[in-house]
Amino acid sequence: MRRTYCGFWVTGLFLFATAAPAAALPFVEVWGEVRYWRPTLESEIVASSAALLGTTIDPVTDLGLDEEQNVPEGRAGITLLGRHKLRVGYLSLSFDGDRNLTRDITFQGQTFTATTRVLTDLDVTILRGGYQFDFLKTGIGYLGILLEVHYFDGEARIRTVTAPIQDETVDFRVPIPVVGLAFRAYPITRILSVGAEVVGITAGGRGHYIDGEASVTFTPFPFVELTGGYRVINLHGEEGDDQIDLRLHGPFAALTIRF
Repeated sequence: MRRTYCGFWVTGLFLFATAAPAAALPFVEVWGEVRYWRPTLESEIVASSAALLGTTIDPVTDLGLDEEQNVPEGRAGITLLGRHKLRVGYLSLSFDGDRNLTRDITFQGQTFTATTRVLTDLDVTILRGGYQFDFLKTGIGYLGILLEVHYFDGEARIRTVTAPIQDETVDFRVPIPVVGLAFRAYPITRILSVGAEVVGITAGGRGHYIDGEASVTFTPFPFVELTGGYRVINLHGEEGDDQIDLRLHGPFAALTIRF
């Protein structure tokens, strides 16, 4: 229910962005964006119990999760006075696997033996919201600072389909405050632009998080943008004997409507 509610909230803002009477407020611009992303998954997970250390598991190699995924994403925002931008986004990923194990693995205190058939689910929802201030803005582009919070809601589950039935799940829910930069330039004409943005944070040896992309945008009309680019998400976190490494990278395409 929580994920559905958040999805409706972001979708509602997207619809507001495309329907709001911005023409009545010349200092306000609203926009909505639909993205299509095809990331490649690279990950390692260690889930231990108080009595038993977990195995370092590669979900793709060990558990047969799909290495690539087709992912829709929604974003929306409001620009005030040309420099102040409020932004939100919603991204949901779901990877599934079905494989006979080639080695023993220990997950959440349970040992799954080699040759056992296991089904695996890895679900990650990322909500993002924040503020962008374009402190440098000219006729050929802008450079802005980003202050955001990215909220990760994830679940990894491994279960057997034959006796003895084993079913273990580990959840991770964490808000991550991030800071970064956003850049866009119009090297030749307003119709074509290049841009990049990156946000992140580090907690030393306990973990780090980076979300960055580079893109090219074609603007056939003042209110329509077509974008293609490449995005990378890199998350590493440790807590006690538990660990998660999640890297997603791949091309994306986007349609943005502005009013």
